[in-house]
Amino acid sequence: MKRKIGTVPEDMVQRWNRPPLSCRLCRAKKLRCDRTQPCSNCVLRKASCEYSGQGPSDSSDELQGGNQPPAATISTTQSRPQPATVAPSAYSQATSSLDPVDVLSRIRRLEEAVFAKSQEAQDPSSGAFSTGGINPTMSSSITNGAQATGSERGISFAELSISASGRNIDSLDDWIQDMRRISACLPPWTQARQLFQQFVIVIQPTFGVLHIPTIRALINESYQTMLEGGEPTPAVMMLLLSIFAGASLVATRELLQTLNATQTEANSAFRTYTRLAIAIVDNALHPIPPSTVALGAISTLAHVLGHADGYSEKVQALRLRAILMARTMQIHHLDTAKSQDERKCSGYDIVEVEVQRRIWWHIVSSDWIVSFSQGPQEGTYFIHPNHMKVNHPANIDDELLTPSGPEQTFPPSTPTSMSVFLLRIQHAELCREVVDTLSSTFISSSPPDYDIILTLDQKFHTFITSVPAFFKIDPASIQQSQSVTRDRPYIAWQRTIGHLGFHVRLCRLHRPFHREGSTNPKYAYSRSMCIRSAQTVLDLRRSLDEVGTLVGLKPSHYWLVMHHVFFAAMVLATDVSMNPIAPGAEARKQEVIDVVQMLEKSRHLSTTLMEAIQKNTQTLVSILQGSQREQQQQQQQARVSNATMFPGTCDLVSNDQLRRRSSGVGDGGIMAGMGQFGETVNTPGDGAAWSGLNEAGKESWGQLWTDLFNVAPEEIDGLQWDLLLNDWDLPFQTAF
Repeated sequence: MKRKIGTVPEDMVQRWNRPPLSCRLCRAKKLRCDRTQPCSNCVLRKASCEYSGQGPSDSSDELQGGNQPPAATISTTQSRPQPATVAPSAYSQATSSLDPVDVLSRIRRLEEAVFAKSQEAQDPSSGAFSTGGINPTMSSSITNGAQATGSERGISFAELSISASGRNIDSLDDWIQDMRRISACLPPWTQARQLFQQFVIVIQPTFGVLHIPTIRALINESYQTMLEGGEPTPAVMMLLLSIFAGASLVATRELLQTLNATQTEANSAFRTYTRLAIAIVDNALHPIPPSTVALGAISTLAHVLGHADGYSEKVQALRLRAILMARTMQIHHLDTAKSQDERKCSGYDIVEVEVQRRIWWHIVSSDWIVSFSQGPQEGTYFIHPNHMKVNHPANIDDELLTPSGPEQTFPPSTPTSMSVFLLRIQHAELCREVVDTLSSTFISSSPPDYDIILTLDQKFHTFITSVPAFFKIDPASIQQSQSVTRDRPYIAWQRTIGHLGFHVRLCRLHRPFHREGSTNPKYAYSRSMCIRSAQTVLDLRRSLDEVGTLVGLKPSHYWLVMHHVFFAAMVLATDVSMNPIAPGAEARKQEVIDVVQMLEKSRHLSTTLMEAIQKNTQTLVSILQGSQREQQQQQQQARVSNATMFPGTCDLVSNDQLRRRSSGVGDGGIMAGMGQFGETVNTPGDGAAWSGLNEAGKESWGQLWTDLFNVAPEEIDGLQWDLLLNDWDLPFQTAF
């Protein structure tokens, strides 16, 4: 007769466990034990191999019976008190470790450590670095399960996989893979449509990759799926996050009022959407499968981050990832004869093929344009034109492009939403030709042949004169295209942005001969082209204030615009300093000061711009210090000579210099007592006048350029000018 134990209290039931066959280390590490003495795992780890009944292993938690006291029970995942007579079972431990509150708390702590705020990264005294680079809020989590001996701190290498930090990382991976959780960070459907519309108005005109009707339908479908309890794919989620991040980056005051949000909240939303999108694309455990949507998402994110500050390396990584994915999908062979025959036989979606052409040519044109831009990538590109066969996208509005066709295109003279995209491709081909022609000069110190520069200059001018009338910036063409810009306001914005990039690169082409053009008539044309292009850039920047209102954009928030303005300002500033008596020099000098002060006021919007200004300031300081020292030495020699010839004049000179020092004017005539400099400025030529530069001063950089204008050109030699000319470059992370 069977005895029923269902009514017997659980704590009165004795369960006898079968003695374990593996050693203690293999059971703890969940390794395959060969059951020898010692086993191979213990020999490899140089640990003592102990089996059941051999002393210390008997007291471990793996061998504890159900009637052991809780004091002998070891649990790293549970801290709740247990009944004295019942040992915690595996099920109860797993349940407590998956407590939602505890999991969310750990994920939050790990996110704070992994995604540190930018201001914490910039401020070494912030909390993120208060304990040797480890956030105090993570200290207990990082050291949980590890013994800290003496000054050592951290997790043992062998125990990392079973530590609390290891489980937190696993939890974060699970969180990133769960699209349902990430979708909870998306805006409501109504706000999503408003953000998408802002993206279409401001970003899409200079991007042009996405097919707007398809993306609008995709957003509606995705939100409908989420409302019904489903979840979008990682590629779709990344695309949505990239679009919303771009809209947050260029959010206008009117949009923020509609969303009932502030600019600070918009900046926070941009960072959140960006972090989530980057987390999805960087998930090595579950990479995004290649697809047209995934390629569009990566290209969109790279374009958005290219206009933000501080993402230069991430932009380059995203572009490389897009190249690799496109090659995997064989998009670089999209229009070979074989591919076209296959599409005709099997059928195809015209919109998808056209979007693939747009994505590929956006990748290629960005690669070629950046190769002729300042930075470490100058003179190099990844994609060779002989290694691909892809037709240019059609010159057609998105509304006329349908999946069933027919395929059609309009002539370049017809304005469409793709007109500037095709113009950008031609610009990129010109940049690639320049890089191929001047490839030897990028790896040698010798200047290029001037005849080659003139030939390339002619190609630049041929290109700019061949663009449609609605993309020209001369007054007659602008007047002629008013009806076009009235119907398509984005044309004016595209026209201005396009010419900014064109004239910056034309100026860059002639820059090696800018200084020599001041003294050598042979190179006078290069100097005039540098001045003319730089002046055009500044004029276009002023026109952006009016054009930007048409599309709801603030030019100072665009990193690309600030970069071009900085470049043009340096060209004009150095030219005025080298040629202070040239016609129009005084007007350009005042214009440079105005632009410099405008850039200085905007430097809080860009860390990279601030670093460039600081670098340029250091160069100016070193030049002015050298000028002051030379003037001091000359005046000292003059005083010694006068003292030898006229002994009674030495005291007069000293008293005069004391009066000038007390008034704050140095011997070289340079104002040193301005409020933006230190209060201890007394001795000219000792560097204190410039080492005490105050970041709070609003005109300190402009004052330095004013001082440079006062001492140039007599006090500055050619080497110092080359130092200034080479100090223009900023890391360039976006194109056109």
